[in-house]
Amino acid sequence: MAAMRAKRSLGQNFLVSETAIGRILEVCRFMAAEAGGVVEVGPGQGALTAGVAGLGKPLWLVEMDEDLARELEARFPEAQVTVADARTFDWCSLGRVSGHHPWLMVGNLPYNAGTDILHGALFRRDSFSGAVVMLQREVAEKFCAGAGEERYGPLGAWADPWWERSLLFTVPPGAFRPQPKVTSAVCAFRARATPGLPSSTMFPFWEFLQRCFRHRRKTLLSNLLQGPGDRESWSERMEAVGLEPMLRPAQIAPEQYAVLFSESP
Repeated sequence: MAAMRAKRSLGQNFLVSETAIGRILEVCRFMAAEAGGVVEVGPGQGALTAGVAGLGKPLWLVEMDEDLARELEARFPEAQVTVADARTFDWCSLGRVSGHHPWLMVGNLPYNAGTDILHGALFRRDSFSGAVVMLQREVAEKFCAGAGEERYGPLGAWADPWWERSLLFTVPPGAFRPQPKVTSAVCAFRARATPGLPSSTMFPFWEFLQRCFRHRRKTLLSNLLQGPGDRESWSERMEAVGLEPMLRPAQIAPEQYAVLFSESP
């Protein structure tokens, strides 16, 4: 594919490091074993795409840049190429249209949209077996952190009941053209064989966690009292799952949040 100038409006930073590409594809080869197909988000100039195409799975490319999409169609005729914004793409259509299921998501996600893209995809647990994606390091840490870690918050606590989460390695700015001003990180998500909560509770659980983490410096009990339920009922529920009333949100493990949510009014 001929080199094209990155478009700042689309947050493009093309991956060029062969070392980083090789490490990502190694993870993809392992993760693809459980997938019926692979969807690459933001393939750009195709740095990962050739290796992903070699996994022997049906391949779908979601690219927002129409110029790049045309180049990808010519270079990878075996792939389904869709020009779309991955933040609003209908992930359920992958299985409906192709007949293949579930899918592994792969991608160097744009910094300005990575959180929304990954969060939206993880909500579609029935469509995906897992994901191997690159994000800004701070964002990757938010998705993968556990209780007590600096970046732990609602994203990590929410993802945990449905996804095994791993922050694998960091990628320096020099691995991209143009070079970003931030460090990136590759993380992996694998669907849990036995979810900690039913998939039907994904949206209510997210709303619950937004409430729990509303004021990080306040106690969890103080945050909970900003919604349904009185002090006595919440204190009893926290005690029932072994939580002290003075704990702050970041001190509580994801599995404890899942239990507390299940007992919430």
